[in-house]
Amino acid sequence: MESNGLIAENVGAGISLFAPSKNAVSGKQYTDEEVRRIVAALEQPFDPREIKWRVTNTTADKRRGQMIAYADPRAYTDRLNELFTVRGWTRDYSIETINNVERKSGNGSQIVGKVVLNCRVTIYGLGTHSGIGEEWADNENAGTAAEAQAFKRACSCFGLGRYLYDLEGGWVDLDERRQPKWTPKLPDWAMPKKPANGSAQPSNNGLPQNGHTPSNGNGSNAAALRARIKTLAEQVGYSLSRAVLMGLAKAETLEEVPVGLYPAVCSKLEDTFRGIERLRAATKIVGQQRYAQLCRDLNFASDALDDIPDRSALRQLIESLENEAAAAGKQNGASTAAPVSSAATAANPTSQPTTPAAKPLAEARGQLVKEAQRIARLKDMKVADVVNRAAKGAFTFANLQRLTLDSLSAIQAATDVLRKVE
Repeated sequence: MESNGLIAENVGAGISLFAPSKNAVSGKQYTDEEVRRIVAALEQPFDPREIKWRVTNTTADKRRGQMIAYADPRAYTDRLNELFTVRGWTRDYSIETINNVERKSGNGSQIVGKVVLNCRVTIYGLGTHSGIGEEWADNENAGTAAEAQAFKRACSCFGLGRYLYDLEGGWVDLDERRQPKWTPKLPDWAMPKKPANGSAQPSNNGLPQNGHTPSNGNGSNAAALRARIKTLAEQVGYSLSRAVLMGLAKAETLEEVPVGLYPAVCSKLEDTFRGIERLRAATKIVGQQRYAQLCRDLNFASDALDDIPDRSALRQLIESLENEAAAAGKQNGASTAAPVSSAATAANPTSQPTTPAAKPLAEARGQLVKEAQRIARLKDMKVADVVNRAAKGAFTFANLQRLTLDSLSAIQAATDVLRKVE
């Protein structure tokens, strides 16, 4: 939420959980002509590479599906930042849960709850608009879905992304995973008049999809996205990357993630890595011992990066560290900066705070999972099944993150078993 003129970023798809707050500015006034130019810029269609497609309805045999176009909230944020900078606009949210709502379906009806979220977007000099998003409370990602919906609806009141509501969804053939074999072609009026760099830009608008190099609706090459996701997964560690995959796709490995979800997975992992950069920066200020103590206070198995269980735990750890870092900065009469330099992270992107005792355990788990992923691809199995078989009852994939140093030899033994598999 927003407080005392500071932007508060919330959890959600495409909305940065770990972006540092910035002071809001006000008092900007635009002339009528400037307003007309700004609105025209807001109404400009997104680059076709930003457009994604989602199946909403299917035929009885599930072979054809009706598509609707949408853009990730990140595209909206980028447009606002481009036009007004990060200091020229703000957003805040309020959320409530409504109980005892009847949901009707083909199988009857049931009483469930509903998450209702209100988003207020303010552009200084233009005003404030609100949007409402809602989702059934039994949806695991109800908050995320409602938040994205509310933010985009508020933006559409300024004209941003409003044209997407006018796109008619066409019917396309679906593959065996009920994914579209191609994406509909955007009409000319839904294309930007002039690319940002003033030159023609390639896109996959309307091109076919297949299992190797499919278009995901925004023109990104699936192979490139896949490679980027793998790199990010290594940088954020096993637990956090798995939490992202499970949260977005209910998948344990990248192989199980539908190609259409690659952009969302990549975005969430990039956001997670920004959080890790902030964690490292704050740890440099408060010290390694204090970092390790906070990990123990949060009941992490160790202070290794692989033992941060999920993004919520990461955020809690970052907030604690940055609060203490800010207090230390005030005592020393010096300000603290959240992100580390890009040069530092590029030099050692996978470095992580860890105690000598925790490091062997984290490394052993990582080696086991790496081998299990290799076998899973080789044998067309789930990673969890591979680990469980190799462990022979000593532990399970489900409790892998809760194991202590007492189980180190068992983890190493399971890894040795998998290394012998060809």
